Amino acid sequence: MANLGRLPPELKIAIVDVLFDQGSPSQDFKHRDTVISALAALSLADRFFNFVAEPKLYNLGVLRHPYLLCWATDVGYLNVMSKILSVSNFHANAGVIRYRPQDGYKEWNQDTEPAKQRFDQQYRRDGEIFQLRSDWLNKGDFGEYQDLIADYIDDEQQEEEDDDDDDDDEDGVDWALWKRFDAEVFGVVRWLDDDLDYLDILKEPKAVYWFPVHIAARQGNFEALVLLVESGALLNISSKGFCVHASDPKNQNCLHFPDWTDDFDPTVMYPAWTPYHIALCHGHQGVAYFILEICPHISERLLFEGDGITRPIPKFITAMRHSYPEFAELCLERELDDIEKTHPDVFDGTLVWRAFWELENFELALEILLRHGADLEHDLGEGHTLLVEACYHCHYREALALIEAGARADIFLHEPGPNTNLEEAMRGRSDHSLNANSVLDLCCRVQPFWVEKVPASLPSSDAALAVVSHVIDFGVDNVTKNTAVLFSSSLHRVDILDFLLKSGGDLHDPDADSLSALTHAASRISGTPSPQGELEAWSASLVPTISIILNHTKKIGRHLEGGVDAAETLLEPCVLFRGDETILPSITDGVLLLISEGLVDVNHCIKSETLIMKAMGMGCHRFARGLLERGAHVVVDVANKRDDLAKLWSMAFESWHADDELNDKMYRLLVGIDSTCRILKEPYFLATAISLGARTVVEQMEPNAQLNKDWVNMKSDLYHVKNMNNKVSYDGWSLIHFAAHHGHLQICRRLVAMKAAIHVPASDGETPLSIAIRAGCRQKSKRFTRTPAPSAAEQHSKSILELLMAGKRKLDPDTAVQYRLIVERAINTGGPWDEARAILAICPKTSSGGPLLLHAFIRECFIHARGHDWWSDQDINRGSDNVNAIDKNGNTPLAYLLLLIINAMKSRVEYPFLDSWAPDMLTTLIMAGAKPSIRNCKGQSVLELLDIVRDWKSGHWWVSEKLRTSLLYQVMLYRQSIGM
Repeated sequence: MANLGRLPPELKIAIVDVLFDQGSPSQDFKHRDTVISALAALSLADRFFNFVAEPKLYNLGVLRHPYLLCWATDVGYLNVMSKILSVSNFHANAGVIRYRPQDGYKEWNQDTEPAKQRFDQQYRRDGEIFQLRSDWLNKGDFGEYQDLIADYIDDEQQEEEDDDDDDDDEDGVDWALWKRFDAEVFGVVRWLDDDLDYLDILKEPKAVYWFPVHIAARQGNFEALVLLVESGALLNISSKGFCVHASDPKNQNCLHFPDWTDDFDPTVMYPAWTPYHIALCHGHQGVAYFILEICPHISERLLFEGDGITRPIPKFITAMRHSYPEFAELCLERELDDIEKTHPDVFDGTLVWRAFWELENFELALEILLRHGADLEHDLGEGHTLLVEACYHCHYREALALIEAGARADIFLHEPGPNTNLEEAMRGRSDHSLNANSVLDLCCRVQPFWVEKVPASLPSSDAALAVVSHVIDFGVDNVTKNTAVLFSSSLHRVDILDFLLKSGGDLHDPDADSLSALTHAASRISGTPSPQGELEAWSASLVPTISIILNHTKKIGRHLEGGVDAAETLLEPCVLFRGDETILPSITDGVLLLISEGLVDVNHCIKSETLIMKAMGMGCHRFARGLLERGAHVVVDVANKRDDLAKLWSMAFESWHADDELNDKMYRLLVGIDSTCRILKEPYFLATAISLGARTVVEQMEPNAQLNKDWVNMKSDLYHVKNMNNKVSYDGWSLIHFAAHHGHLQICRRLVAMKAAIHVPASDGETPLSIAIRAGCRQKSKRFTRTPAPSAAEQHSKSILELLMAGKRKLDPDTAVQYRLIVERAINTGGPWDEARAILAICPKTSSGGPLLLHAFIRECFIHARGHDWWSDQDINRGSDNVNAIDKNGNTPLAYLLLLIINAMKSRVEYPFLDSWAPDMLTTLIMAGAKPSIRNCKGQSVLELLDIVRDWKSGHWWVSEKLRTSLLYQVMLYRQSIGM
């Protein structure tokens, strides 16, 4: 190297130029690395070499490492930045592009991470250009969503090709793709100052990027930012690589883009912030001032996939968001933001509207805006001012600030602004007979639960009374005040109602509304369905609201009307809240208060039901007890066929789910009013409790029940029992039917001891024994299907069956007939066949008489194409039914089966379904002893029918094939020969 220093200057320049020319066009980054190393060595040889080689070195260095300027800005190397920018000002607008969110900008800690290590870990070193779309599909980038993002990209590219076909010239150059290549290679989001859509990479899914100006603003490096700006760096350019507010890491409070979540969604993207926002966000005031000085038109730009260019966020809003009121005022003083410009993002409201919607420090912003002439009466419709908007959303602190600032409090809302929340509430969700149109009315409202888009600050319902007080002090007419009384009554704004009444409000002003305040206090519960939280708040303040109304009428000595209407309105929908422990008690307490004050008769009837019946129907023990304490009557008038006790008993335990605690309370309450002990004496009460599933009640009744032998076998036709199970008919049931069906073992024991009839059928033919057998089968099936643990009724089913059989495993022939009828009905209706088999198992063998079960079974199998695996060969062979029984047409079961097969063959029925079970059934009947010589009424013998099926040639019928290839036909021939 020492010899190189003696070379003449011209030769030194030539050496540097030759090396540079070799590295400049090269696409091989390894070759370029060799050239760069050589130039670096020359630059260290002497001062002249350094002077000549260093510019070339940085020129090649930026080509080799596209992120070199970003890295230099990141670590604050101003000298390196100057040298890069001296080569070409273009590099000032070359940024970092990442297509994976996990590659977002990470803070540099110079105390723990050297600058060289920062470059190695955070910036690309493989010699390639900036990340392209092809980099999205690197293995593992998107995990399980790899195929989804690939399909999405293909669709996007196809759309672009379709849209940009017209951009191709006659030379075949695709300018759309060329522009995209430029954008990705150079990392430029905006090539021209005013063209936000040109060379735009923001429309790619999850594109993450930042530029040197953003890094400088983030670091608060004033000198670096000045250097970049002097070199032509754009300031009004967005970054989506970092700057998420510390208090809102997922940007959920930003109104202009979707929430960012960890779940993959190609349409969700990061917010895009300018250096101005980034500087303010991190507290670099000097940098923010400089940016406004250089670029007063700067504006935030927020984009997400599928959307066009979004409307810019005013700089005033950005400054106030980060609690820099001096910056905000500077924006107004320099007229960087137009205070009267309307903003579509806030329903075409002005800047003060936007401040209300997007700032949590609205009061401070309002002071600044007022100093610069903000119009507080900007109207979105007719009377839809910002004060009305604030009151509607329950932002009463903001409303108070507006009133104190001079906003008109006597405004009346006649027409809300188009597409606003208020328009939706008044037109689409009007759940009240009154429409709020004054500020007083709106102050009585509760926070709207259904609104999705709400102001950034939290509601302040506690300040509503202060707003009402200010409005009253300014003066309002009586009708306006009295309408607000009705609103506060309806929505149970207790504090406001009390204040309005003390201020001269009238509870029943015909000019305000035809209904009284008491009626309005009860009306909301029966209106449009409201969210659970809103109903709970409404019901909790019901009694205080009624108390204020009652106390006020007493104070002024005026008679209060509407008590009955209010009570009926409150109770009408309460059946929907049966057993509810939050809403129901508050509502019923309100009715009890009206009764205590003499406004409602305790025995008042609503649609033929007394209040005590309503209480039972609602499952409200507290209400029922309160009514009885206030003198409610339970009438039993046999002559007029009125039995309140029986009706109350049925209603008390009628529920969709068992609530043992509530049932026990109701039982004790009803026993307490049953002075003649009817509950323990008459079968209706025990049967009803059993049928309604009130098991704990039955267990309490059983030891004390005074079972009378005269009605042990009394059928329920004589005492109607309400049936909550549509699948079972209670017609003709006796007590033991109920006990066996619901698994009450102790009741069954007592009834059996009192000679209860075990085999007497009900209207549907079922006996207590058949019911017990069915229950046992259901329990067995549950054990094999891993269903939840059996109930107490299911656990007792086996014991009840043993009790009813009383040691007799077989029935006498006469009694067995009715059980065979039950089996036949089960077969004909397609019921559970395991239950039918279990019932059949207790029946003795019969050779004649009774139902033809085999005929019924064959008919069921044929009609529904079912297999016969449930009825095993052993069931038939052991004599469960006579295999040669004859029906009315003279056909045995085998003959009946053969006729069905022949008819199917002639009708060209789809034979595979028949072949699936007919051959096995045929075999079973023959092996069980079917006779071949029995002739039907048409003179056809069984063997002749077998011949027809056996000789059938059309189509491949397995049943025919089996008769030809097996010994079944020979068996029947042999039986024929011996005279069977």
